[in-house]
Amino acid sequence: MARWTPELWDRPFCWAIRSARRWGWGLFWWMAVLPLALGAVTSTGELNVLNDPSGAVPTSAKPTLILTLLVDRSQAEPGEEIKTIEIFLPPGFSMTEQDAREVRIDGQPVPYTIVMTPQSARFELADPIDNFLSSFIEILFDVQTPDLPTPSAEFRVAMRNLVDQQIGEFIKPGEIDGNPNNNNDYTLVVFQNVPPAPPRGATAVLAEPGENDVLLRWEPVPDPEVRGYLIYRDDRPAEPLDVPNGEVGSFRDVNVPAGLRRYSIAAYKSRLVVSEQVEAGSVLVGLDTRPPDPVAALVLTPLPQGVELRWPRSGSPDVVEYRLTRRRLGETEEEEIGRVPVDPQRPQNEYSFAYLKPLEIGRHLFSVTAVDEAGNVSEPKEAELAILDRPFPNPFTPLGEPPYNKVTFPARSVPEAEGPMTVRIFDLHGRLVRELFSDGGDLTWDGRDAHNALLPGGIYVYQIEVGGMFRIGTVVMIR
Repeated sequence: MARWTPELWDRPFCWAIRSARRWGWGLFWWMAVLPLALGAVTSTGELNVLNDPSGAVPTSAKPTLILTLLVDRSQAEPGEEIKTIEIFLPPGFSMTEQDAREVRIDGQPVPYTIVMTPQSARFELADPIDNFLSSFIEILFDVQTPDLPTPSAEFRVAMRNLVDQQIGEFIKPGEIDGNPNNNNDYTLVVFQNVPPAPPRGATAVLAEPGENDVLLRWEPVPDPEVRGYLIYRDDRPAEPLDVPNGEVGSFRDVNVPAGLRRYSIAAYKSRLVVSEQVEAGSVLVGLDTRPPDPVAALVLTPLPQGVELRWPRSGSPDVVEYRLTRRRLGETEEEEIGRVPVDPQRPQNEYSFAYLKPLEIGRHLFSVTAVDEAGNVSEPKEAELAILDRPFPNPFTPLGEPPYNKVTFPARSVPEAEGPMTVRIFDLHGRLVRELFSDGGDLTWDGRDAHNALLPGGIYVYQIEVGGMFRIGTVVMIR
């Protein structure tokens, strides 16, 4: 045991004793504990098995885990510099100093020291995190799993400061790595390290004539520990296609290269525990000559300058983009107004495009077509928009002489537009300032709101509606 010397009185833990003796133990308690309880550093994290989104590990194995943390120090206080990240292991799990693999901060490897305790692994950073930014931290390490399965093995993670005090509470779990489909938690499932039975009845056929997609079917394995299936094309075990659902019995392989393709399938509990592969058959795949399915609907919404187009996605999984066109009714010339790309990995349920050009008076036909990877184009889905006549005079002045003291909105300029007419006036903040109605004939506006108060001069947005047809634009009022 070290002997007491006067110099020891200046050490940090003696500062705590001196404070307690001077101010009282009650006040000292709040001085010591309150900064930790009110810690301004916030953090969220998740634990995953490397290259396996299932969040499951086999018994008596040594998988690689990756801990991902998002730490916000924008409101950090003195004493909240991050020196150590401590990972508490669940019962039955173990690791050694040699099992620590890497620590990355914002994608860059950083130096650290690993210190093992009976319950935890402490990753001590060579350079503490003391900035006032957000840090993205990744820690890779191997871990020895227990010999018995368990449905819930919970890890815990804490941060410690320069004097080895814990900063705040244990880090809360949550999705932070941009993948909502993996294990967004600190809890792992430990299952029996026995490969599952292989799926039965596997077949592979062309999805449709003229298409280069292959449809695979099989009987789901009746094992609750089966988390998915691996599809092997042309015996390429390093690049299997993952079907992460143990209850499904089909998969569509999209945009397969032409040629004779051989398929096999295996069930897995995790990427470490996989069944034997079973043959699903060989398929002669040709070029893709089948057009995609057309979209089911196209909805047009008038804008102050132009129109917004909305449509649901095509039913074909190989669509790579949508092409949009416009033409005037009665004319044959068609204008391509835009293309909207599709991410095959994350297709949206609905797409939109804003055509931000003034439309001439008349009837306009818009269309959308789906295009696949081979350039095949679907049948177009069309929708019509009628543009009414423009108001006059524009600009106008309510304090001037007729006819320049009012703006007139024509009832219609398109013969097919029938029914009541509505004119809505908005200011540039989007607030409705006046609404006018007519069963037929023109409408006029004198620059006043619904309470007959004269509005300030400036630019106002109008919307004319007649029989479901719209005209949107602007008028200028001069005071």
